[in-house]
Amino acid sequence: MSRPKVFLDLASKPTPLNAELEQLGIRVLRGEVAAAVPPDCEVVAGLLGFYDYVSRPWRAWKLKRVLGPGVPVIAWNRDAPGYLNKRPWRLALASRLEGLDIYATHAITDDWRFGKEVALLHNGASIAAYNLAGRSLESLRDEGNYRYDVTFFGAMNADRYKEYLPRERFFGALAQALESRGINYRFIDTSRTPMSVAEQVELVQTSRININYGAGCEYGAPMGYGLPERCFGIPACGGFLLSDYRLHAADAFAADEWADYTDLEQALQRIDYYLGNFAEARAIAERAYRRVLACHSYRHRAEELLALLADWRRRHGA
Repeated sequence: MSRPKVFLDLASKPTPLNAELEQLGIRVLRGEVAAAVPPDCEVVAGLLGFYDYVSRPWRAWKLKRVLGPGVPVIAWNRDAPGYLNKRPWRLALASRLEGLDIYATHAITDDWRFGKEVALLHNGASIAAYNLAGRSLESLRDEGNYRYDVTFFGAMNADRYKEYLPRERFFGALAQALESRGINYRFIDTSRTPMSVAEQVELVQTSRININYGAGCEYGAPMGYGLPERCFGIPACGGFLLSDYRLHAADAFAADEWADYTDLEQALQRIDYYLGNFAEARAIAERAYRRVLACHSYRHRAEELLALLADWRRRHGA
């Protein structure tokens, strides 16, 4: 008879996978609870917060001693390649030590490894929150149901957060260009004007084109790498996403499920094109919707993580 399985989450903030792991029959224990694990349970992994590991790499070895050699110590980084502006020497030290058994990341961007093994683990969509909300894909084909041509919502307050300066500049220039073309748009800085999930979904579903541009974690990076949650959440609501170039987009979506641009000029060209070819935009949106539901919910990420852990344990004789 198999023992009940336990996942230890020692990160300062819970991951969006915890609820999904619980639904899959894995008990999640939060905080410094290793000593409280019932003796009849099997610990499948110990998760450290990525920045907890970077700041105090010895925590990985400490946890490893508690859990024993057959239980992997892991971290999931969703902030590469900016690493929240952590000091380079700290990042270099944490990478050189490779204290983690598995370093999972939404973006493989550089030579810093942080773990003995590196795995790509995308963000995903929280389907319970981001979904069709009573609408249908068929109703979203009716162009008369749309209020805006182009929209974006997200943090853009560069006065408080320098990492949002590129985004603030991009949308400032885009707004001017759209106004000159007579294109209807709405850009919302959610650091100044918070939005509920219901308001976000409504905006997505009443905009012909939903823009993605940049991420705070990419400040100073030469390009976009991992996919922010909006790249999954917008399609999950049935919205059409037009994203800046993302290195890992091809790892998550087929070519006919994704639309992107490389700079402001190309963004305007794509906007003009898809506004003039609404049916084509909707076809892309519907294929992306089906892809997200089939592959990119946080339930899928939890299943991917469990498969990753099982493979590690098999290879290490655990």
